[in-house]
Amino acid sequence: MNRQRSVIPAKAGTAARVIHAAVIGGVALALAVFLFLQTQISLDLGADSARTLRLVGYVLLGIGVLGSGMLRARVSPRPRGKDLGEWWVANLPKAVPVWAIAEGGGLGAMVVGWLIGDQTLLALGAAGSLAMLFVSRPSRLQSET
Repeated sequence: MNRQRSVIPAKAGTAARVIHAAVIGGVALALAVFLFLQTQISLDLGADSARTLRLVGYVLLGIGVLGSGMLRARVSPRPRGKDLGEWWVANLPKAVPVWAIAEGGGLGAMVVGWLIGDQTLLALGAAGSLAMLFVSRPSRLQSET
């Protein structure tokens, strides 16, 4: 059992980087898919529906940005001299929701932007999500205090 514990901390940092890269790749791929779909499919919604959905899209994006920022505060900074692998074992379960909330808010805004044909909301959803993911990247989370 001690042998497994010594291997887990060494791989936790790698797992964090892989998860983070997958989330970033998913946001970029979703943006590409929605931009492509916008050229292929057009949905006609009423003006009131589009206005309401636009508001919902911006609210989703705001929730993603604010929620991710608030959850990021729960990830404790790594104390000087603490082993990086052990720090990731303790903090990876706190970091993944930060990335998921950032991705979810951006994807929600992108979906709504695609539905109503609003390229600004579509771009802001991707940009907001990617910005929050950049701010909470693994190398930044693991920096020593």
